[in-house]
Amino acid sequence: MGGQGSEADQPGSGNEYKIISFTHAFKLHPGFTNPILYDIDPLKAEKAAKVWNTHKTNDYVFALGFQRFDVAIVATPDDTHYEILKTLAKHQLKLVICEKPLCTDLREAREIVELYRAKNIPLMVNYTRRFTPKYQEMKRLFDMRVYGKAEGAYLLFNRGWIHSATHGMDLFNWFFGDSIKPKIEYVGFETPRRWLLNICFKKYFWSEARLDNQSVSSIFDNTAWYLAENAYNFLEGNKPLRCTGEDGLKALEKCLELMKGSDTK
Repeated sequence: MGGQGSEADQPGSGNEYKIISFTHAFKLHPGFTNPILYDIDPLKAEKAAKVWNTHKTNDYVFALGFQRFDVAIVATPDDTHYEILKTLAKHQLKLVICEKPLCTDLREAREIVELYRAKNIPLMVNYTRRFTPKYQEMKRLFDMRVYGKAEGAYLLFNRGWIHSATHGMDLFNWFFGDSIKPKIEYVGFETPRRWLLNICFKKYFWSEARLDNQSVSSIFDNTAWYLAENAYNFLEGNKPLRCTGEDGLKALEKCLELMKGSDTK
């Protein structure tokens, strides 16, 4: 099932007090029934279902075709998203949620966005900062001109342009659109984590860092819950999706454009 799907905050992980995984969030949220889990490895699905006291299926196509589902969540390796999203589009779901990145290939990502638009199936992408109260408050204060003008944005990262840098690029798109050009620095794919995100406003400076074995900032402790809450409010007709397929596509487009001009790909 993977960390984002079910393992990151399961009992015994050390993160039990957080709500990081989709399974944890959607099981706890009162607006949803118990999630049904699927994995290509049936033993992993069975194990996760036991851990979370929920159900599993060994054939998600069958389940979606013959049971009443409203929401499907894709929390699989990056390069599998395209084919799974195409399969899900055959069913008239009320919402599909995809772990970032939307796809690893730009042509495929554009195809998926157009397919879901044509089918009128809402598509959400999990760029966690969009759902985090700290960043939502920063965006609100920036829009109210409390922080003054944005003077610059910087991202240093490793572990891949598409997998990692699109996080920062989506944040910059959300805050600034095309009004500023962030500086992006890729330092390779080595195992020790390298992540430094800085935003400089005229009256405020924000920095988010995670280096080596540093823990994830506590501002992200419950991001899966906030995503589930946004999904529920959207389905109830109360709120728009905070991060759509179009947002995921734009982040990918900008990252791949910058990647072409980089010396470190």
